Amino acid sequence: MKRSRPKRGLLSGVSLVETMVAIGVLAVVGPLAVAALLKSSEGGASARAETRSPAIVERCLSELKTARDGTSEFLPKLQPGMSFGMDGVLCLAFSGDGSLLGSVGEGGYNKGNGKVSNQDAVYLAVLEGELENQRSGYPPLLTVNIRVEYPAIAPKDKRNRMQFHTKLP
Repeated sequence: MKRSRPKRGLLSGVSLVETMVAIGVLAVVGPLAVAALLKSSEGGASARAETRSPAIVERCLSELKTARDGTSEFLPKLQPGMSFGMDGVLCLAFSGDGSLLGSVGEGGYNKGNGKVSNQDAVYLAVLEGELENQRSGYPPLLTVNIRVEYPAIAPKDKRNRMQFHTKLP
């Protein structure tokens, strides 16, 4: 039995040159697409941090006030009108939704701390307070610096940071 010869259009295929060009295009476009996805993910993390930071700072200030009263669950008793956080790290950990998880020691702060109280820590807030030079006729003011850092699991040098400043009497 004789088979009929297929039509010329059906014999078309992909040549080696076309294959090499396609691989070259994918080699260039693939890494660019992955880089764009990573950059957009980084922007999302930054936007989430900027959104949650004001609530984190407010919670830190309320913890500082309770620590001055001696009733803070996470911070040691702080003396009113005295500097704090200059000689050691005073750090609080927060979850992804901005709820307070607990305090973090200096070792956990430096290396990165992924879990606090068996919950994932996403943000760290470092608290420092420095007493300003007292002016006569005015009450002494404490300059409070709160630094929100993320991601909490990263080592200290690799975290993104946002600074907040306020004054307390």
